[in-house]
Amino acid sequence: MRAYGVRLVVDLRTEAELLRAPNPLARTPAPAYINLPLIDDPMMLKIDTASGMLERYVMMLDERPHSFRAVFELLARTEGAVVVHCFAGKDRTGLVAAMMLELAGVPHDSIGRDFAESEIHLATRFEEWLAAAAPQRRAAMRDDLRCPPDRILGALDHVRSRWGGVVGYLEAAGVSPIDIDRLCSKLA
Repeated sequence: MRAYGVRLVVDLRTEAELLRAPNPLARTPAPAYINLPLIDDPMMLKIDTASGMLERYVMMLDERPHSFRAVFELLARTEGAVVVHCFAGKDRTGLVAAMMLELAGVPHDSIGRDFAESEIHLATRFEEWLAAAAPQRRAAMRDDLRCPPDRILGALDHVRSRWGGVVGYLEAAGVSPIDIDRLCSKLA
């Protein structure tokens, strides 16, 4: 990662997830490592009651703007490349990536295709998880693991209809105009 200029690794996982699988980068001097949970353990239980993944994304956006603020402020203020990840790398990380792509002016159809690529690249891992799951959970889990473009685009539509877009969401979350400008300049 150092060879690619990665200066920071941002881990979006919860405390319980870190206890199950500590991040080996937390013990290395470079790149720097920080855990900024996008959701906490109680919220993880709450979103499990949602009717589907889009509803979970909306819950995260609506109930955790302070968490998104912390991530986006860090992204704006860090010089060099940043790696952002969660457990699977498609839901929490997918929301952050989609918001960054929108800030960069990427067309929505491209953002949707990017999200769909996650399903292709994670297919082997998904099959492992499905094989290890209880048989009665597999159908719901299979649907949760899918990455259709309309899922992430639905989350961006929610941000646009409620806050006028990602910039409006970040402003409402408390990200300063200076940090938003800094982030947009990095992405230009």
